[in-house]
Amino acid sequence: MIEISGQPRHISVRRGAIIVSDNETELGQIDLDGVLSVIVTSRGATVTTPMITEAAARNIPIIICNDRFQPVSLSLPLVQHSDQTRRFETQALAKKGIKNRIWQKIIKGKVKNQATLLVLYQSASVERLNRLHTLIKSGDPQNIEAQAAQVYWPALFGRDFRRDRHKGDVNALLNYGYAIIRSAMVSAVLSAGLHPTFGMFHKNKNNPLCLVDDLMEPYRPLVDQLVKRLVERGHSNVTTEVKRCLASIVTSDQAVVGATSPLFQHMSQLSYSLWENLDGQKTTMPMPQLIPELEIEAMVSEC
Repeated sequence: MIEISGQPRHISVRRGAIIVSDNETELGQIDLDGVLSVIVTSRGATVTTPMITEAAARNIPIIICNDRFQPVSLSLPLVQHSDQTRRFETQALAKKGIKNRIWQKIIKGKVKNQATLLVLYQSASVERLNRLHTLIKSGDPQNIEAQAAQVYWPALFGRDFRRDRHKGDVNALLNYGYAIIRSAMVSAVLSAGLHPTFGMFHKNKNNPLCLVDDLMEPYRPLVDQLVKRLVERGHSNVTTEVKRCLASIVTSDQAVVGATSPLFQHMSQLSYSLWENLDGQKTTMPMPQLIPELEIEAMVSEC
């Protein structure tokens, strides 16, 4: 995952490598092999047509962020999977009952991770979250997700904390971390042959990434876990070092059937399992777990 920051920046491609320049001076290049996404946070960036074409050919989304590190624009390939037309149609025509059961699994995974994170801090709110977890029904009609958030945020960051994506400080760190996992989830959804717009729960007509926003929900507590540790170490601003630390979350370890794999691969597995649920092949979905504490320590120590 590559972030282009600073200004002005000129982004082009040469022989399979992304080239970043400042006016006439080449600042560096990175081979596009293995790149999940390109995130542009520069206020004065230009991206060449050949760069967009090469990224599309490799299923690499180019994501443009505003000054609060929130994605506002996205470049996607028109064709990214050999079976995409059938899968798009299955998504669009999915019955409400199937989508509700998928959403139930997603929210149960999110709240479970929130409760597990609070256990690490010996919070008195763990029992309340665990109780709410058991009440999540198909489609979450009682909006347990919101009820859990009211318990979770003050327990994690203090009584006066309010989650507000338009604010700075801790919220800015969370915004950047969420932008990282959102961009990685875009790649995962595309690799599964799914359309990022057709969501299970999110339905905002102005949101082209409804499915991405659905699937990233259980991964949010992993960002919270890392941000909490950064704040404890005195990091309250989105510096270059903090960005690098937050970006490393996509390569953190996830346990998968007796082995470990990077988080971005787990996202691909979750996306594919969603397709299997829609297609009637499976009824289970592999939810992420919190990052091992030793790995969190190693990630934060590099800031």
